[in-house]
Amino acid sequence: MTLNKRTLGTILIFAFPVCLYQMFNIIWIDKQIAKLLYFLILTFVIIYVFPNLFRIKKHSKYEVPLRFLFITMWISIACAFLFWGQDVILSYRSSATYFGIVFFFLLMKEKPDVTVVEKLIWFYCIVFILLWLYGMHKAPQIIYAIDAETTMDNSRGIFRLALPGRGFLILGFFVAVSKYIETKKTKWAVLFSILFVFIIFQVTRQIIIFSFLVSAIYILRKSKVALFVLFLGAIFILFSDSFIKVNDDSIIGKMINLSTEQASSQSTGDKNIRLLEYEYFLTHYSKNIITDIFGNGVPHFTSSYGLKEINIREQFSYFMSDVGYAEIFVRFGISGILLYIIIFTRAAFQRVDKEYMYAKLFVIYLAMANVTASWVFQDVLPLCICLYVLERCNLQNRFIEK
Repeated sequence: MTLNKRTLGTILIFAFPVCLYQMFNIIWIDKQIAKLLYFLILTFVIIYVFPNLFRIKKHSKYEVPLRFLFITMWISIACAFLFWGQDVILSYRSSATYFGIVFFFLLMKEKPDVTVVEKLIWFYCIVFILLWLYGMHKAPQIIYAIDAETTMDNSRGIFRLALPGRGFLILGFFVAVSKYIETKKTKWAVLFSILFVFIIFQVTRQIIIFSFLVSAIYILRKSKVALFVLFLGAIFILFSDSFIKVNDDSIIGKMINLSTEQASSQSTGDKNIRLLEYEYFLTHYSKNIITDIFGNGVPHFTSSYGLKEINIREQFSYFMSDVGYAEIFVRFGISGILLYIIIFTRAAFQRVDKEYMYAKLFVIYLAMANVTASWVFQDVLPLCICLYVLERCNLQNRFIEK
């Protein structure tokens, strides 16, 4: 049986996510084998799509900025070598998950129909939910972890699992919202309600707040009264912890109390800890003007550059993962920041049919949520999928106009 290019492309598209997520961090799967599988498929995909990387498509919205972002990542590896003394191989290994953006070029090369892409979204959304349910069933036994010595956190009223792939849950939620607005069928309303419950169970405030706001504004966009009520409700919830008593034993109660504690404790003087993190990483981290422009690269924990970042965590309790746009700047410089701004701006202002609106909603959600965490890197695959859908819509509309 021969493997034709079309079949190979489909296999790569469906296999790439599970490899990037390193077999979902399942504890009994050898971590070195999981990493090796991803390095192999990543290297193969880069070689596989390389001839297409430099073919300029006329009227493309996202290929060009993503191509320059890909090049910037390689330049940042050179910067890590020249200015931090980090070995090129170590930089490639530490940058592997960031290079997940090649998934976009794999999709552009294979050109799968949007229905196939949506099957991919639902497949990984369902896989994530099933794995999450299994992990919760086994809790507090550790099922998903990078480190076998990891302990499970339940400070927010429910166990938090170190399970990657959450972005597909959120993207599935936006697909259901988009399908409901398009078809007005009750089944989609029921589905997005169920998916939002699972989003709440992730007990991560940024994704709960921003996924709710983006979807609610889209659903209620034609009703000014409803939007006004939504705005008042958001203000009420924001300040309600000061005059409403919530049961400490509930998930919502623990999250509100934790937010209140962090608001009072995560501050130094007049500044919140995230503002201090942004200030430090934007002004005190980079080596010189070249690393300001092209980035410092991604540190490997075994190099002296990696030890610097570990020292920052231990000395100041500053975490790059808390400040998404600062991490883009540190890793890939002003160039990276500008390229992501171009991508997000083009997506936000692109006219999209209702049936594909989920792609636009997810990108807007990601741009907002990335302020308080590095979601553009954690959710690189759902982002690539959405940009592929938006690119197809853009090119199809251009063709129709002609």
